[in-house]
This record gives sequence, C-alpha cells and structure tokens, in this order.
Amino acid sequence: GFAELGFHQCINEPTHIKDESPRKKKKKATPTEDLQQFILQSLSNMFKYDQNHSFTTHDRFEMVLPVLLEILNQDDITHLIPALSYLPLAANSDRLCKQFNFQLLTLSKNLESKVRRNVVEVYKEFVEKIGQEYTALLPDSLPFISELLEDSDPQVEDTTHEIVKTIEKVTGESMDQHL
Repeated sequence: GFAELGFHQCINEPTHIKDESPRKKKKKATPTEDLQQFILQSLSNMFKYDQNHSFTTHDRFEMVLPVLLEILNQDDITHLIPALSYLPLAANSDRLCKQFNFQLLTLSKNLESKVRRNVVEVYKEFVEKIGQEYTALLPDSLPFISELLEDSDPQVEDTTHEIVKTIEKVTGESMDQHL
C-alpha cells in the first residue's frame, strides 16, 4: 500500500545535494539520507531483538528483502550490513534463510565491483551471526564462494578469504577440499 511505497522510496532513492563549497571536505547527509539511515537502524534493531519472531513474518521478509538488496549499489552501506545480516535470523525459517542466502550470493555476480564488495561485506557479517547453522547453507554457497575467491577486485577476494576462515571456524572443518 501507500506505506510500502513510501518505505521503498525512502530506502532506495536518497537525494544527493551537490556541495561545491571548497572548504567542506565531507558531504553532509541530506534529510533523505538521514531518513534512510534511521530506517535501516530501526530495521536492524527490530530484526536483532525480535526474539519471539513476531515482527519478521514471511510476508514482511518477502517485502523487505528485495528493497534492502537494492541498496547494495550505494557507496555507504554501514547501516545496511546489520539490517541485512539480522533479517534471515529474525525470520527463523530455514526456507527463508536459504532464499536470503541465494538472493544475496546471486548479486555477487554483478558486473559492478562496488556491489560485489558490498555483497561480501554483508555475507561476512551474516556468516558470523548465523554461526553453526551455516552448515546447512554451505552446499548451495560453495559455487559462489569459489568464484568470489577468484574475483578481479582484490578487496572482494580478500573479504572472501575472511569469509572462508569464518566458515572453517563455525563448521570446524577445512574448506580446502570443497574449494
């Protein structure tokens, strides 16, 4: 409805005001960027503290995930990382967790290195948060991880190596045989 449209618009369309002042080095956030930041922080907290899984229903998950994934093309995803990494945990559903895993990793094939860098940053946080439960996602994830280990962007490759170390830590086995 109207609220969903407003949510989608606020999250995905931050306006940028060009500041041509020579003495200002850092761009000041616009009101829309501030609103986006506030919404992402709020979502992150809702997902993080939804202990009885009453807020993060299947329908809300289906509505929020694509909107949040669209933000991966932005330069600063500081507030997006916790929101996205807590979302599948709050959903408390193996099926939705697998859906999240697949949709996020599919974006790792994006031609823009910025998007791939953002994907691996979110994925690293997700793997750390999900812990031992990640084992169920490993078979579906291996082809993506294997490809990311050979990415043309060194930052993507380095972060993927960190992800592999985290996977080894939570699963207790070496990934050498799989990759």
